[in-house]
Amino acid sequence: MSTSSQSIDVENKASELIRVQEPSHSAEYERYLVLHGSFEGAGHKKLVRKIDLRLLPTLSFLYLMCSLDKSNAGNAKLFGFLEDVGMSSTQFNLALMYFFFTYGLCEPISNIMLRRLGPKIWFPCIVTAWGLVTTCTCLVNNYGSYIVIRLALGITEAGLYPGSYFILSMWYTPTELATRMAIFYGANTAAGAFGGVIAYGVGNLDYEHGWRAWKWLFLIEGTITIFAGLCTFFFLPTPTNPALVFSPFPHQYTGSKKHWLDSSEAEYAHLRVKYINGPNPPTYKFQWSDVIAAAKDRKTYFMMLLFWWGGSVPTYSLSYTLPTMVKNLGYTSIKAQALTTPPYIFATIVCITVGWLSDRYQKRYLTLMGSYTLGLTGIIILWITVHYPNLAGVSYFAIFLAAAGYAAQAPIIGAWTSINIPNPSKRAASIGLLMLFGSVGGGSIGSNIYLSSESPTYTLGFAFSVACTVLGAMIPATVHWWLLRKENRRRDRVGERQGEGEEARGFRFGL
Repeated sequence: MSTSSQSIDVENKASELIRVQEPSHSAEYERYLVLHGSFEGAGHKKLVRKIDLRLLPTLSFLYLMCSLDKSNAGNAKLFGFLEDVGMSSTQFNLALMYFFFTYGLCEPISNIMLRRLGPKIWFPCIVTAWGLVTTCTCLVNNYGSYIVIRLALGITEAGLYPGSYFILSMWYTPTELATRMAIFYGANTAAGAFGGVIAYGVGNLDYEHGWRAWKWLFLIEGTITIFAGLCTFFFLPTPTNPALVFSPFPHQYTGSKKHWLDSSEAEYAHLRVKYINGPNPPTYKFQWSDVIAAAKDRKTYFMMLLFWWGGSVPTYSLSYTLPTMVKNLGYTSIKAQALTTPPYIFATIVCITVGWLSDRYQKRYLTLMGSYTLGLTGIIILWITVHYPNLAGVSYFAIFLAAAGYAAQAPIIGAWTSINIPNPSKRAASIGLLMLFGSVGGGSIGSNIYLSSESPTYTLGFAFSVACTVLGAMIPATVHWWLLRKENRRRDRVGERQGEGEEARGFRFGL
């Protein structure tokens, strides 16, 4: 057979394959258009409200416990943890840093496991596991055992944050996503508020039954987390198809009158996300090539820089040091715990508001830069006023600004990443990878820049926070936005193209 005849045969088979695939694909898209029309208005609001009530309370509460169990070391420090265990401040900071090594390294692995197994089985396992680790922290008696605890906590907690962002991106469209991610992330800032209240209450248990307050703190929070982990299996969505019971993503859910979504709601919940960018959707099949594509994508590394320098470094440094900062303003240890609550309540409100604005106006870059500016303003004011004891009130006000600004940036980064990577497997890998570097780099640096030897002025900590926000986050965010806008304009000039996912006809990157 000649080369030309072989080529003709291949082309005929390809044409036949396309003819076979197109009707099914076209029929599903037509079905989406029909459902989209029928759900317009009240029906759409009802569906989104159902999804909100099913996902957000569960995921937010889990992240609340995750944040409490991760950052309660700062509260325990004020209750004599270092003296009882025999650790220096330097050893304490190093132990906090070691947590981020396993935490970051396990984030992309966990997201791949989530993509393969589904949250129905994966989340209960990891939540219960880190609850056990937190509970065991009350038994720590030396530096070595605390290092083991922090490494184990990093492994078990790694999956929740990136996994929840991925789950939300599978259920919500780009116009809804940032608000939901902000509500979810608000649990992190709320944890700061609850952590202060819990620590204030636990402080009154000091020496009860011969136990120091820090032991009670780890025991109580760990026990609550274990209970939450066991309940998670029952609260996450359950597909009606028994074969898919461990994978409650919308494209695997059939729905029925006996379940939280009926069949038409379940079908539309899947199709509205799948076809949000037009009739050429990305594949929903897991492929290792998508993981490799995420590792090669420039967008992954730009978002990693923002998450690292503009998110992890200032956020973790603030959460670990805030109780001590407030105490340095002239308050007792127990009162300082309580006074950490108002800044985090304010931060939660600002975080959700910024997420809503991002969705309402579809301006990811502008809302992100606004968040950085707010946090940066707070850090600069705090840097100046801590030198003047008579300005303690101004310093406390600056803490409100810093906590709010650096909290508000996180959901915008998650939403901006998700809407620009339509392929689910690539998106899961990209979120995991950017959080790997952001967590390892940001967390390890953030936990070591506010040195006890520099208290209460913390020259290195404040200077580093300002520099990394401007040079490591605000400038890369501007370059990333400019490159995306440039690509959108190029696509507008070239015209319509054929492809799927990011190469789909009509797809434009969110700015």
